[in-house]
Amino acid sequence: MNTASKEQQARDTLACLPSSFSLAGKHILVTGAGRGLGQGMALSVAACGGRVTAISRSADELTQTAELAAERGGECAILPADLSDVTGIDEMVRAAAENGPIDGVIHAAGVQLRKDAVDITPEDWDFVQTMNLKAPFFMSTAIARLQKQEKRGGSHVFVGSLNSSIGLPRIAPYVATKTGIVGVARSLSAEWAADDIRANVIGPGYFRTKLTEDLLAQPEQHARIMGRIPMRRLGDPSDLGGMAVFLLSDASSYITGQLMNVDGGWLGA
Repeated sequence: MNTASKEQQARDTLACLPSSFSLAGKHILVTGAGRGLGQGMALSVAACGGRVTAISRSADELTQTAELAAERGGECAILPADLSDVTGIDEMVRAAAENGPIDGVIHAAGVQLRKDAVDITPEDWDFVQTMNLKAPFFMSTAIARLQKQEKRGGSHVFVGSLNSSIGLPRIAPYVATKTGIVGVARSLSAEWAADDIRANVIGPGYFRTKLTEDLLAQPEQHARIMGRIPMRRLGDPSDLGGMAVFLLSDASSYITGQLMNVDGGWLGA
């Protein structure tokens, strides 16, 4: 390479282009897309040009997500599926791939269980582990097999929580999954990096969702939580959308194996 070419390459790599943040032409699967944070991230992906396949158990909720995406000029197909049955995940991924090659996934589906640790049953434990840890793992591996066969890269975005970094009481099975999902992403990131397949985790703080509504409905708990958040507000679904879009886009092409917290400053305080 001559000196002029080296100088041009240096100039070209000094800054990313605005187009690096676009999801135009990318097909993204979003689980838990019928409501809450999953729906918010699905709409963010669609608004930034991505073609979404929204996945959830409720066809009615998915239809609402698709309608909201269309109102914003986005494209969203729906795929009703029960992720608790992991034996059907390969078939579900193949069905999603009929909408086009899969470039990325957001694993937003999840469950919560608030219970004293001494009262948790094996059935409680297994249900939370299946939904929050087992299903995302097997869905990502099914997607990665296709991506490897097609020799295309991809971005896998898992959803953790504050409990990926700290432990909070009365949710031991949930904490186990949200700690475990970081380990899964780190392992996959190391294993798949050579194939240009990335794996990262978003760690939301406190957002008003179905998983937190019972806790936030208690005045003393609401006051405790709000007093602990430096930004003094709960997160909005749109607050996660920016991070999700970034991790799915080419702007984050050198980021993998990371936990990206979106918590209003909770863990930094």
